[in-house]
Amino acid sequence: MDFSVELTAFPSAVHSQVYAHARGLTPLERSLSAASGPDMRASCAACHGFMTGMLSDMYDNPEEYALPVMALEEFCGGVTVNGMKRRSPSKTKDILSQTRNVVHGYIALLCMLGKAGVLDGDTLGVSESDLAVMDQQVSTARSPISLAKRLKALSRVGLTSDSGQFISTRYPGMFPAICALAKKCEKLSGFAFFAFGNADFRPLGAKYKPTYEDYYAPLISEQREQAESLHDFALQNNMSPAIGTFWKVDYKYKGAQVMCVGSMGDCERLLDVRIIGAYNWDDPALINGRLEREPREFQKQALRHIWRCDACSTSHLGMFVTVLGKRQRVCGGGMIAFRWRNPAGGDLEILKRLIQMRCEIIDEIRRK
Repeated sequence: MDFSVELTAFPSAVHSQVYAHARGLTPLERSLSAASGPDMRASCAACHGFMTGMLSDMYDNPEEYALPVMALEEFCGGVTVNGMKRRSPSKTKDILSQTRNVVHGYIALLCMLGKAGVLDGDTLGVSESDLAVMDQQVSTARSPISLAKRLKALSRVGLTSDSGQFISTRYPGMFPAICALAKKCEKLSGFAFFAFGNADFRPLGAKYKPTYEDYYAPLISEQREQAESLHDFALQNNMSPAIGTFWKVDYKYKGAQVMCVGSMGDCERLLDVRIIGAYNWDDPALINGRLEREPREFQKQALRHIWRCDACSTSHLGMFVTVLGKRQRVCGGGMIAFRWRNPAGGDLEILKRLIQMRCEIIDEIRRK
């Protein structure tokens, strides 16, 4: 699979997840300089090549990696994911979780090998006791694939083992980089593990934290340009970006939340823009009054993009609020907000006006 090709349609949600992960790999020119010395830089390039090759083979041959291809599609049977969330919330959540985590289990295994392994030239030695622990840890409810199946799949891209001695026939110099990057990970989560999964070698240098560019990297160019345009607009209007999760960038004005921009859907990569109007503890008139003064077409677009509850939790189905005289079921305890998925060029002006409204509301609340 050539991940430089920009796709918007996929054979399955599993393919979409693999594609997005591969597009999120950090280009070597962005992170290679953090590696010290020519040998480590060569190892980093080999590690990057291995991960790219693994994901390419995973996309083309997902069944060989025991991935749940078509499981989500067959479960939904033509019904939307949101519709299935309402019908069968727990089962839908389980299948979505397995689909979202198709790549995670393989990245986690590589990280475990890097943390436990001992380098000996181009060989990585892992003890029987460590392999036994991995055997217990690598298959989870979110990614139920055994260690034996995972190792068999990875042999397709040249990673083989014999009595705990691992070699990489296609990228023999990759182990030093994998070990160095893995040892930066205290656990299989957090920003250091995010970097490991993205083959991002910046943690080998200075203190690391991802940037908004890293979050927007998986998007196709049109979506990424939209995200960057909103980012620039936010900065021009005295907003500050903040990163605290692995899927979105928050934008704040005078310390208060204005919007978040993300690059992930239920099981796909898309530009997801959410703009706050008023929280449930605010006066709804703060946003309704401003909307009422806007042109009718603007009002129609705002109503069409209310951030409605989509049964995101198995324990609730949202709360009702009134926006422009219409009753809406929303998340967030009754928060009024707006959500665009993959906004088109003509949507940007509406988004920017909603952002301005939110900043006006923050100023008004602070004056009281």
